[in-house]
Amino acid sequence: MSTVPRKGSDAIPWVQAHITPWTTNAEMLKLDPTVIASLDSLADLAESRRVALEAAETARSNALLAYNQSVKDMRTLASGQVATIRSTARNSADPTTIYTLAGIPAPADPSPRPAPGVPTGFKVQLLQGGSITLTFKCPNPARTGPVTYRVERRIGAQTPWVFFKNAKERAFTDATIPQGTALVSYRITAQTSTNDGNPAIFGVEFGAGNQATVVEQVPDQSAVTAKAS
Repeated sequence: MSTVPRKGSDAIPWVQAHITPWTTNAEMLKLDPTVIASLDSLADLAESRRVALEAAETARSNALLAYNQSVKDMRTLASGQVATIRSTARNSADPTTIYTLAGIPAPADPSPRPAPGVPTGFKVQLLQGGSITLTFKCPNPARTGPVTYRVERRIGAQTPWVFFKNAKERAFTDATIPQGTALVSYRITAQTSTNDGNPAIFGVEFGAGNQATVVEQVPDQSAVTAKAS
């Protein structure tokens, strides 16, 4: 560790504090008084420049704050003018001319929102009384927007699809399955206000011992089975 501090703000007072004892005891310490005098002058010069530097840094900080505030005020006012121009263009018979005169680009046409995803990962829970609760996953792309799930149902294998409900969550309960049903199928389509996803079809088979099995048909028509949870 250096005896003389390395940091300027520490080194200057350290040197200044040693000038007097070194000058007084120069002969005993075998120090050259002319060198001590030069050291004293250098310490004074360093201190004056430190003060000047702090003043400059304070001035720069204040100037930067003032600059940033000016830019903020300027942009706020300019943005207000742009908003007025865009409003004028929207109500104009020739928006292109308005934007050309203003020298600003017309807003880009928004890209269409993607369609929602395809439901998958179906699970069934058999409840008392013959009701079932079904859950599923549906990974939806970014920017899809709010999604609801249209659920259609059919009893048996060949009957027509009938609207059952619109589910807001990725789960629903069916408490209206006729007694003795061996297979009930569901067709679920993820929907937004502008797009429909591809539907997913799966069935629930009822077996002996109060067992229910999900039979899922994904869009390529392959099938997988999963036991009820």
